[in-house]
Amino acid sequence: MNTMTEGWALAWQLITHADPELVRITALSLQVSATACAIGALFGLLLGAWLAVARFPGHALAVWLVNTLLALPAVVVGLLVYLLLSRSGPLGELGILFTPSAMVVAQSVLVTPLIAALSRRLVMAALADGGDQLRSLGAGPLTTSLLMLVHDRMGVATVLLTAFARAIAEVGAVMIVGGNIAGVTRVMTTTIALETSKGNLALALALGIVLLAVVGAVNGAIGLLQWLATRPLSAASQVTPHAAPRAPAPRTPRAPVASEAMPLIRADRVTVRFRSLIALNDASLTVRRRDRLILIGANGSGKTTLLRLLHGLLPCEGRCESLPLQPEGRLPRAAMLFQRPFLLSLSVWRNVWVGLWLSGVPASERSERCRQGLAHVGLLEHATRSARSLSGGQQQRLGLARAWALRPDILFLDEPTASLDPGAKNEIEALIEEVASSGVTIVMSTHNLGQAKRLATRVAYLHAGRIVVERPVAGFFDAEDLPPEAAQFLQGELGWRLRP
Repeated sequence: MNTMTEGWALAWQLITHADPELVRITALSLQVSATACAIGALFGLLLGAWLAVARFPGHALAVWLVNTLLALPAVVVGLLVYLLLSRSGPLGELGILFTPSAMVVAQSVLVTPLIAALSRRLVMAALADGGDQLRSLGAGPLTTSLLMLVHDRMGVATVLLTAFARAIAEVGAVMIVGGNIAGVTRVMTTTIALETSKGNLALALALGIVLLAVVGAVNGAIGLLQWLATRPLSAASQVTPHAAPRAPAPRTPRAPVASEAMPLIRADRVTVRFRSLIALNDASLTVRRRDRLILIGANGSGKTTLLRLLHGLLPCEGRCESLPLQPEGRLPRAAMLFQRPFLLSLSVWRNVWVGLWLSGVPASERSERCRQGLAHVGLLEHATRSARSLSGGQQQRLGLARAWALRPDILFLDEPTASLDPGAKNEIEALIEEVASSGVTIVMSTHNLGQAKRLATRVAYLHAGRIVVERPVAGFFDAEDLPPEAAQFLQGELGWRLRP
């Protein structure tokens, strides 16, 4: 080979004529690396998902070990696998040394820690955004973690592509355990190294071009799958509604329904700490059937903490218990709409369906409940759209549909209209009014005092983690004997006292 130009010309000729040796080497490389990545994905994704949520003695050590294995040199992996599979090794009886199977084992050992470490980071980032919301629907820790991998499919695809690229480009380990035997274990990387040392640049260059093309093709295939996953369903597979979707009916002002005396949740002198921070301090509260209890207070006063505590998402000091419904004799079902509802990267329909599945609703009821929930909030015509493509108001309505479809006895709402425009706020208020009118107990936090007066039967004012005052709505907004903190809050928020 006299010139680089000749090398490139011969390499291109080998590719265009599908040289048999080139094809054989490429096919073996793809087979070995794809198999290793499949095995690595099976174990690595499960391990990463588990490490993201598991808490056990030695957890930090396990995470450190996985992260350390990311930098494990390939030749060390090759040496360890060689010792395991050699005749005198513990797995020597398998007789797979210097075969493609040994190369699969070596590459699997290389990519599994990579997949585990990166997928753990994906899950932890997603859990910070929506972990509590999935747990509020009934998901266990591992189920929540695995759903986050489904949610971030693009991230998972990137992790697997990274693992495949490392496997197919690896030289040292497959050279040691495969032996680079012509026609048996010779793959692209080992052939490139061998042919370059022999001066046969044509085959080496051809394999290098093919190697880059393979990685590019895999990346393109993943992109195509992601595009297909985001396309609307075909007409044949779309959900056929039983009834046309409707917008929420206009709300007509009326006096709030008086709450019944039956207690559903009782919190007695509860305290919630986040390390040294006391978020809720010696708070006592009883939630009664058909209540519409509105929590108000400044940012950081403890409203969200109290909602999460009542919903069972936070541990506490003191006693917080749900009481059986009467005459049903069962504990009340609860659902929660968060300030920013976390929606999985699935369709509108699937988001409601997953919520029902997590809550243990029988499979025979899920489709009808999905249909009813989406129709109730006017989103049935958007059932096949990606949930995350909805507007802010539509996403709040979808979150409300997911909660309402659970048929809760108590609905917790954390500032559900905080970031919405006036029109969307009115829609959400109308829906909350409808839900409350159906007999569902409402516990809601808000900064909107007009909204509190319109929707509440009772109001509780929180300050610095304490419940300063809790009264019927008229006795809060119209009374002259409010504690100083509450009176000052009303004056600061409005500049005047609200009157009917």
